[in-house]
Parts: sequence; structure tokens; C-alpha cells
Amino acid sequence: MHTLFDFITNVNAAQYGFSLFSILGFIVFYHILKPKPFKGLLESAADEARFIRTQDRGYILQIVRNIAMAPVYLMIYLVSLPLLFILGAVAPRATVMSGEWSPVRAYFMGSRKSRKSRGSKKG
Repeated sequence: MHTLFDFITNVNAAQYGFSLFSILGFIVFYHILKPKPFKGLLESAADEARFIRTQDRGYILQIVRNIAMAPVYLMIYLVSLPLLFILGAVAPRATVMSGEWSPVRAYFMGSRKSRKSRGSKKG
């Protein structure tokens, strides 16, 4: 960890992992303390399996097809992010998209024009 980015990334990853393990630990601890551990969880899983078996083949194939397409959806999302970023950076520069003059917009567009207030005029 030589840079601030490395430090923040490692800290955030540790916090994320700690939170996931805390949630998982709570669920396991909660079920262990019950009189019949994991009975409700197993009944819910069996009920879900029975429901899936009662569905027709077309519905099950559609679910399997959607699960198989998940990596493709992920790649489309990852490819579209830079394009959307570029579109978001270019769109404010278009005259149709921009409304009135604002100092923040002018600063980011690189055209910092000073606006004099009415009190600063001599005369």
C-alpha cells in the first residue's frame, strides 16, 4: 500500500468482507439458537423446489436461458459504461442541452467568464 488509492481500496474491501461475514454469521447464529436449527430454512428450500417442479418446461427453460445470458448482460454493461461516460461528458457542451450560464458549468467547460455584479460598476 503505497498510495492513498491502494489504502482506501484495501480498507473498503475489508469493510465489505467484514459486513458480508457479519450478516452470514448472524443468520447462522440465529438458526443455531432455534429449538430445531435450520428446520424452517430446509422447509423453505423444499417448498421452492416443489414449486419449480410444478412449473411447465417453458418457464424453466426461460429461467435457465436468463441465467446463461447473465455473462453477456455483464459484458454489455461493462462495454456501455465508457460510452455512457463519454456521452455524459460531451452532452453538457451541446448548446441545446445547456440552459443558462452557471459558474459550475462554465468552470467544467473551461470557459470561465467573470460576471460582474451591478454594485461593482463605477459611474
